Amino acid sequence: MAIYSPLRSRRLAAQQTEATKRLITFKLGEGDFALPLDRVQKVTTLDRVYGDPDRTGVSLTTYQGREMVVIDVGYRIFGKAQQVLLPSQKARTSTPTTQLDGDLIRYLLILQSEPIETATGLVNGLVGLPIDSPPSIQSIKLSAFQPLPEIYRKHSNIHCVSAMSVAVPADPAAQGLERPSIFLLDATSIVSG
Repeated sequence: MAIYSPLRSRRLAAQQTEATKRLITFKLGEGDFALPLDRVQKVTTLDRVYGDPDRTGVSLTTYQGREMVVIDVGYRIFGKAQQVLLPSQKARTSTPTTQLDGDLIRYLLILQSEPIETATGLVNGLVGLPIDSPPSIQSIKLSAFQPLPEIYRKHSNIHCVSAMSVAVPADPAAQGLERPSIFLLDATSIVSG
């Protein structure tokens, strides 16, 4: 039988009540980025993208028999279009990729956009964000997030970021192994431009 200890009980209660945020994380360039999981409706593979001859970062794809807007997340964050590398080039980078029969598989995060007013009323649309690496789901403590320093926000080339998580050990028992900092993206800023 365990001995009741008020101090141990309070410590366990404090550990159990710390809130976490569930995120879908992905690598983009050399950085790790995340969106709140509740904003992502589905993840699928990306098929053909068309309708952006001027490379503005906004294009179209077909999803479930309907056209869906695709917003180049790299363009929104860095101000330039993502560079789609050939499989041979991708093998030389540190970004994990998935290949099937020699073709690079890209993924599409599907988000529910804000309601848009049309002549027939409000319409909820879907927006796709293409990414090159397989996404993963992580739970991160809210206390690990901090706002970006104002000077960094003002002078960096990264946009649409609401906060970042501090690099912390992936496992408290693991010495020297840190999970990289993750930039938390503002989904509304990405979708609205």
